[in-house]
Amino acid sequence: MIAKTKKYFQDIQNEWTKVSKPEWKEVRGNSFVVITATAILIAFLWLVDGADQLPRWTGESKEVTDLVTPGFALLAVLPLAIPFIFSRLMDNWKFSIVIGLIPVTVAVVLHLTAGGPVTGFGIAWLRSLFL
Repeated sequence: MIAKTKKYFQDIQNEWTKVSKPEWKEVRGNSFVVITATAILIAFLWLVDGADQLPRWTGESKEVTDLVTPGFALLAVLPLAIPFIFSRLMDNWKFSIVIGLIPVTVAVVLHLTAGGPVTGFGIAWLRSLFL
């Protein structure tokens, strides 16, 4: 019994030495991507969750202030900020940018085609969908 247990732990140790482990740079880059994506998602949901309309800026040109809301401004800045941030932290940042920009692109297209802010696109929308 003791010999089998000892062999079991030796096998685990042998397999552990065969496994490739990520380098610290990869772990740091991937962690930053996850934290950044989570922060972007939190900010997006905070802006639009349960709101009938996004806050609007006021100005003299009614057409411009109807189109450009604070939420839309955030979505417009993200495609510029994401490549800058990821290019400094990851080797394969181009692929990560494409994947990260898909939700931003969808939200911008929905925003522009709907003629105004996307309403109900957040946790409140998910709650009404599943409950």
